[in-house]
Parts: sequence; structure tokens; C-alpha cells
Amino acid sequence: PTGWHVPTDAEWTLLENYLASNGHREETRGAALKSKSGWKDKGDGTSGNGTDVYGWLGLPGGTRYNNFDFSNIGAGGFWWSSSQFKTNIAWYRKLNYRTDYIISNYRYKYYGLSVRCLRD
Repeated sequence: PTGWHVPTDAEWTLLENYLASNGHREETRGAALKSKSGWKDKGDGTSGNGTDVYGWLGLPGGTRYNNFDFSNIGAGGFWWSSSQFKTNIAWYRKLNYRTDYIISNYRYKYYGLSVRCLRD
């Protein structure tokens, strides 16, 4: 929307650095962003939900593949960045129900991932 933009990979890194500067270790940063409900159990009797201490409300929306099949709903949250890795590939961030890391990776742009916008 007007006045908003999809964050760059550098802006995602700023968020991760903010979490680190506020006492969140690398292995717990994802929990600070995950919603308090909606995530699958880890399979060991513990919840995959987060603490959502900043009200970010990261939900596990999964992904849509290029054949229009949906996957990982309840298990993973995937959010695009606006930074390209190559012409047809862009960076994204991922949260997973099994860990509390924030994972950075890249994927072909034809996949359907969630988007979080930042105010300009």
C-alpha cells in the first residue's frame, strides 16, 4: 500500500539485531516474534508457540508452491524481503515450530510467501 514497503534483507537484519540488543540469544529470537498460539507442537510434548513479546504476531502461514499446493501451514512462517539474490530469486525469513531461530534463506519468486510491510 501507499506509504508502506516490503522490508529489505538489511531491514530484516536490523530487526534481528534489535532482538539481540534486547537480550534475545540467536536460538531464542524467533520465539520473541512467534504468536502465542497456532504453531504445531514440537513432537516432544512441548509447544512450538512463541512468546510474542513485541506484538509482532508471527503466524505459521506456510508456503504456496508453484503448482499451487500449500504446505507447512501451522509449521512454518515465511516472509519475503524485497532484496533479490538473483533476478528470479529473493531473500526471505522463516520461523519454524521446532526451533526458535530466525532463518534467513532465498527462494524462487514464484513461491507464495507471506509479506510484512513497514511504514515508510
